[in-house]
Amino acid sequence: MHYWWKIKGISDDRTQCDCCGLSGLKRTVALMPLDADGNENGTAEDVVHYGTSCAAKALSWRQGKVTSAALTAQHRRNELDHYARRIISIYAPIESAPAAVQARIFLQRNRYPRPGVSPTKEVAKLLAEARAQLSAPLTGPARPARIEDFQRFTVVVSRSGSVDGVQRVPDEEDKRQEQATAAQRRAAQISGSVLVVAALDVVSAGDVAIADEVTREWNEKAWQAAHA
Repeated sequence: MHYWWKIKGISDDRTQCDCCGLSGLKRTVALMPLDADGNENGTAEDVVHYGTSCAAKALSWRQGKVTSAALTAQHRRNELDHYARRIISIYAPIESAPAAVQARIFLQRNRYPRPGVSPTKEVAKLLAEARAQLSAPLTGPARPARIEDFQRFTVVVSRSGSVDGVQRVPDEEDKRQEQATAAQRRAAQISGSVLVVAALDVVSAGDVAIADEVTREWNEKAWQAAHA
């Protein structure tokens, strides 16, 4: 059966139904229009937000099925957002680095690239896709995606090179000192080390921390340049 809409996720920011006008909803379902062949036929501006009841009528589904499908779509979107944040946290700091640096970092993370792949072009492609993912306001506002949006994180790394713990660096000086002392104490307990890196989120910070030294060096350069 052909449906004229595709569920893209759930929005907590849009609380009015674009179909019936009912406002004050807890959440709405984001729907993308489809063409006659069932392909997406629009951009973020064409997405409508329906309450679950109106979405169910538009799709000829039960309301419970709409909710389940919307949650699944949103979960997938969150996974893509998470991957995009990791890509930006690793590669954005080397965007202006020499080609040799970009190639080294890319090939360390992609040991078996496709034949003929240009590391610099691949880095640019990955960053463009990641930024597009985080900027598309299908189910909410654009998400942070710039180096200026990076935050500092304290990461404890074990002797084997795995992440033992990650915490965002506090704004207050006394709390920063307290956190640093606790991190050094934990590192001593596990014979590990403490690193401070910049990233878009906690998981991405761990990814940066266990990357190679060149990645961390450019990460620090980018942070300093963005906050000069």
